Amino acid sequence: MGGGAVACGASASDSNYKSVRNNANSKWWLDAGLRKNVSHCVGLCGTLFFNGYDGSLFNGLQTIDAWQNFFGHPKGNLLGLMNSAALFPGLISPYFAELIANRFGRRWAVWIGVLINIAGAVVNSAAINLGMYIAGRVLMGVGISMGLTIAPTLLQEIAHPRYRAQIGSMYTCIYYIAAVISAGVCLRTRHIEGNAAWRIPCYLQLVGPGVTLAMTFTMPESPRWLVRHGASDEALQILGKYHANGDINDPLVRLEYEEIMENLRADEVNSETKYADYFLPNNRPRLFLLVVIAIGTNWVGNGIISYYLSPILSTIGIRSTEQQAGLNLGLQIWNLILSTSAALSVDRVGRRPLWLTSTIGMFFSFIVVMGLSGAYDTQGQQKAVGLAVVPFLFVFFGFYDLAWTPLSNMYSVEILPYNLRTKGQAIYNIVQGSANAVNQWVNPIILEAIHWRYYAVYIGILAFYCVIIYLRFPETKGLTIEEIAIIFDGDRAKGISRAAHVIRDEPHVVGDDHSIQSEHADDISIKQNGMAGKTNGNVTASERA
Repeated sequence: MGGGAVACGASASDSNYKSVRNNANSKWWLDAGLRKNVSHCVGLCGTLFFNGYDGSLFNGLQTIDAWQNFFGHPKGNLLGLMNSAALFPGLISPYFAELIANRFGRRWAVWIGVLINIAGAVVNSAAINLGMYIAGRVLMGVGISMGLTIAPTLLQEIAHPRYRAQIGSMYTCIYYIAAVISAGVCLRTRHIEGNAAWRIPCYLQLVGPGVTLAMTFTMPESPRWLVRHGASDEALQILGKYHANGDINDPLVRLEYEEIMENLRADEVNSETKYADYFLPNNRPRLFLLVVIAIGTNWVGNGIISYYLSPILSTIGIRSTEQQAGLNLGLQIWNLILSTSAALSVDRVGRRPLWLTSTIGMFFSFIVVMGLSGAYDTQGQQKAVGLAVVPFLFVFFGFYDLAWTPLSNMYSVEILPYNLRTKGQAIYNIVQGSANAVNQWVNPIILEAIHWRYYAVYIGILAFYCVIIYLRFPETKGLTIEEIAIIFDGDRAKGISRAAHVIRDEPHVVGDDHSIQSEHADDISIKQNGMAGKTNGNVTASERA
């Protein structure tokens, strides 16, 4: 059972909710409703577990002699094709995921993606030749991209508002839990005789989708999706059940419900949303951020290290496959610790400081990696110089984990209004899949041709991102996902904050039609002819009030 009506300020993640009374225990693990809510959110994170396991797995497989022998020691173009085969489906499958999510519900898009993941993992693991192996990876790519398109959106829309930021930022950190397991399994099985050495790690790819199915089987549909499709009664019941232990008159539930209603009323002005809507003046900044973040997730230097650590280590004299496998495991553990710590601080530190510190730190550490790699190659391949590169690979990823791991998915979801959210995530994943496919195909080819000189490309990209983040990334710390719309939509979205102010400060009950009844109910409604406008910069305290 939940605790009494308490203000869980210590656990708050969205400052708008800190002072609102809520029939939930301040410690989620002691509250029945919140335990279910967190369990469903963790289940959705399983969609990224599969992605993280696969990312580390391809590194680990390259250290297993049986895998190398079975596929004829692939290099260059073939190695790039084998890796990027799982990425090319991301060019189109997010579009179909968005259609399914908007028509049939968020849950169905996630579940269909999970089932495709399972089919792909079985085909890939049982491969009897190169073609079957690649076909399995293509299927897995379809499932992965569908999950990555919809799961972060659904997670943000069902999570309790006081834990939304922490859970949302932890979503990407699940990647490294999977990566650690994958690296550890490959290190353990590499000594097994025969093809079981690489098939066992491949079959364990089934863990991620299996966990997601089990933990999301009883998951509710997104309340925002239900309201949009005329099921407001069910939406309110879900909010009450999972956020206030069944109390639909709970003040926090009423606040959430009315903010959702106000946000969707505003969206009704342009209810038939199209991808072309992203080119409207107030949405162009959103589109810019989506594209920049999506490309950056694998083009800021991490892509080449994540997937091609083995050949990188070979260029600095570390050629023992056992040493390479051990370093891969150590790097994944390091990533897990750093990214989890950063995820827990996103609301305390803020988004912009993390983005800037992360990218600037990566820029300088990659310069050191390039300098030491060049010195090793041009000055007699001294072992000490080669070994000096290793700690700076860890430093580089430490900075990457400050922002790019916890924020990339969460930030790209929270800047989007409901009516554009799944389309935005489809755009994000299509761009990310395209950029990553190109990145993973060309990396081994260019690395084999020019070695450490290739790092200069990533140093230039990092310099560009430092400038872009400083100039164009707004701060969203402490805002609800409805309030963030004010940054981009200005006066059109301010009615949502006015509604929240009335709900917090006025006595009210939920009426028969589930609308909020108060002395100033008229102040809550937004006149449709006043929903135009845009603003630049951050939201001020007066605007939020």
